[in-house]
Amino acid sequence: MDWLEHDEADPASLPKWAQAASEVHRAKGLEVRVGAEGVVLARGRRASAVRWEDVLVLVRLGARQLLLSAARRPPLPPWFEIVGPAVDTIERTLRTRLDAIDHRGYREVRRRRVHIPADQVLASVLAHEPLPGAVEIPGASLGVFRSAAIGATVGGGVLAFYGMFFGPVGMAIAAGVGLVGGGSLLGGIEHARQRKAGRVLVLTPDAFVGGLDGESVRAVSWGDVGEFVAGVDPLGSPALEVRGPSGDVLARTPARYFARSLDVIVAVAEAYRRRHSPE
Repeated sequence: MDWLEHDEADPASLPKWAQAASEVHRAKGLEVRVGAEGVVLARGRRASAVRWEDVLVLVRLGARQLLLSAARRPPLPPWFEIVGPAVDTIERTLRTRLDAIDHRGYREVRRRRVHIPADQVLASVLAHEPLPGAVEIPGASLGVFRSAAIGATVGGGVLAFYGMFFGPVGMAIAAGVGLVGGGSLLGGIEHARQRKAGRVLVLTPDAFVGGLDGESVRAVSWGDVGEFVAGVDPLGSPALEVRGPSGDVLARTPARYFARSLDVIVAVAEAYRRRHSPE
């Protein structure tokens, strides 16, 4: 399983199957086109084409939200978010199509590829080298815009206070400088942090990379992994646990470090593991 070939692409560049007649559904800011060979998710002038065999899992989140998980090139999250009142209909349509294909044939259509040892996978991940088919589970983050807004509020408020000593004009100028400076500073810091950090769990076609209770990260081949489950950390808080075939804990990450709820992370990680586990 490789990354999606056509992801966030120009709609005109999509393959023929993705441009054929399809069943169209509307979601919030998104058009979902369901065809015979896959689904196209179009937003504005960009579109992503996902063949049915490339769908990892569908995860329902509440009454109006659905995630469609697939292997997307990092730093994109390994899922598409579908939101809106038509989610029920869209989910039924997608599940009907997925149930109609032979999931047991996934392993038979795998392309031959060179196996990468776990230690080499770890070295590549730490060096931020691309590993085709690898996905990164994003970490919790305030987000660039929210960080910028906080910075602007704090910066504007602080400088406006000192600007009062120079009258209304001085206060207005100081507040403006504080808004721009504070927003740019915190927004820039968050943007840099997201580019260099936030990689809580990395899943590759040959191994997963993670740590155990804050210890040094390591890579573990899929043949040595039994399952991903919802567990608890040593302090009793919810955590993602990775267990070996005999039930021993290989890695554990507190749920608070993830950008999504623990059930989403477990579902996506388990679907990826099943797809890449040895015969």
